[in-house]
Amino acid sequence: MKNLLLIPILGLLVAPALAQVTNPGGEYIIQGVYSPTLMDAQKIDLRPEPIDTILPTLPVRYDVLPVKAEIPAKVDSIAAAKLSVLAPQPQLYKGFVKAGFGLYTTPLGELYFDQTRSRKNGYGIHAKHFSSNGGLDDVGPSVYSFNSVDGYYKHFLPDHEATGRLMYDRRRVSYYGYAANDSINDALDALDAPEDARKQFYNDIWFAGRLRSLYTDSTKFTHDVGLEVHSYSNLSESRETNMRVNATGQMTVGAETYGGSLLIDNNAYKGVVKDLAEFRQNGTLVGLQPHVSTKGDAYLVRVGVGLFVDALGSTTFHFYPQAYAHYSLFNNILIPYAGLHGERRRNSFRSLTQANPWLIGAPALANTSLMYDLYGGLRGSFSSDLGFDVRVSKSRQDAMPLYVNVSNAPFGDRMDVVYDRVDVLDLSGEVNYRRKEAISFSARVDVFTYKTKVQLEAWNLPPYQLTFGGRYDMRGKLIVKAEAQFLGKRPAFRLGDTITQGGLTVLVPSSSVDLDGYLDLYLGLEYRYTKRLSIFVDMSNLSASKYERWYRYPVQRGLLLGGVTYAF
Repeated sequence: MKNLLLIPILGLLVAPALAQVTNPGGEYIIQGVYSPTLMDAQKIDLRPEPIDTILPTLPVRYDVLPVKAEIPAKVDSIAAAKLSVLAPQPQLYKGFVKAGFGLYTTPLGELYFDQTRSRKNGYGIHAKHFSSNGGLDDVGPSVYSFNSVDGYYKHFLPDHEATGRLMYDRRRVSYYGYAANDSINDALDALDAPEDARKQFYNDIWFAGRLRSLYTDSTKFTHDVGLEVHSYSNLSESRETNMRVNATGQMTVGAETYGGSLLIDNNAYKGVVKDLAEFRQNGTLVGLQPHVSTKGDAYLVRVGVGLFVDALGSTTFHFYPQAYAHYSLFNNILIPYAGLHGERRRNSFRSLTQANPWLIGAPALANTSLMYDLYGGLRGSFSSDLGFDVRVSKSRQDAMPLYVNVSNAPFGDRMDVVYDRVDVLDLSGEVNYRRKEAISFSARVDVFTYKTKVQLEAWNLPPYQLTFGGRYDMRGKLIVKAEAQFLGKRPAFRLGDTITQGGLTVLVPSSSVDLDGYLDLYLGLEYRYTKRLSIFVDMSNLSASKYERWYRYPVQRGLLLGGVTYAF
């Protein structure tokens, strides 16, 4: 039984031995003890090592290639050099005379005499005469004349300029504002009329001095101080003495500019009315207007205030805000701007009669307050030669002077001044063109709207106004000048009055009338025969219309005047 059990055990032990010597590919004979071994592997040691953040500097090597450029020799011809010499300054002549004669027995004479160029000082004199016998039909004698003599002296200091000026001006006008014929003129001549009944003289003797700085450094305080003294009188023996001091100054600190102006205006006026007692109006106007401004590459902003004390009659204080700003667009092609302004203005005997010389011999005075002038607009240029300005303004003036007719029978009308508060809306546009020195022109249109407080209308003020001016220079030989002015209808007013004629008292009622609009054209021609000698022709009122700028005071029809000029 035991032997039977050993047989399968031996079979299990012998089977592996047979498997080692038996192979499907052939037979292998192994002698000895089979002892398999594994060969040693060569492994790479990849242990982590720290790397410093500062990398070592790699050496840089510069190599110069031994290359030589071959430049062929070439000889070029050099043009002869021309020496550029600046043109000398144009020659100046010490003297200049102008003489002419025109229709209606109108002589003209004018003289200039100056020192010419100097680095130390300058002086000169100017004298002028212009008169006419009027030549107007159906009105009173209309003779007028203008005479003036003006001398000045200027001295240059290291950083300043001092100027003195002395002038005498005499103007004569006629009160021709009435319908007349030979019989009426003979009757008026036979009356024992006062000397100033049909004519008036205005004499102005004045002196002016000025001192202004010439600093080139804007951080220094630049200043300009002026003094004017006028002694003004007329044939009616009314007289006025006015002294005016006006000083301005400014200084730049960084981007800001600080400045201001000071005004001291003292006026002493004595009005003389024939057959009535004289009256006096004296007063001093003092104004201080400080301001500060800042400026950038494309903008400017200025703010200030106007402080005025007026002692004409009763002493009053006035305060006016002032401001201005503009901004540049597209490199100054378009500049929108806006501002607000106000001030106190002197109305003197001299200023009123210069605006309207046909005033009565002794008008009453009152100063005007520009309570505000609020404006804005757009200016710019279409090209380097053509520019424009479009503007709208709304202003209010208190005690604005308006002129009305008053009866002076039997010697006709003259004018007086009335004062009223007037609101003005002004829409305006202006165009300017200039092409070097050959041609230039400008045109401007204003459309006004008025609103008065007491008066029914803004007497003698136009609802619209158009002005034009042009000049053409043909190679310095022929010069053509043209001007035009067009005013719309203007309301005029004549005050009523009671007059005595032949022992009877007659009432002249008040009346108003609309003066027709008018167009006044001027054309001037000058031919320069040489640099010193030229001839000229001036033609005024080419339409030959007998229009009235002031009620009952028509102007001359077309005036033709010709003459010569000579420099020496």
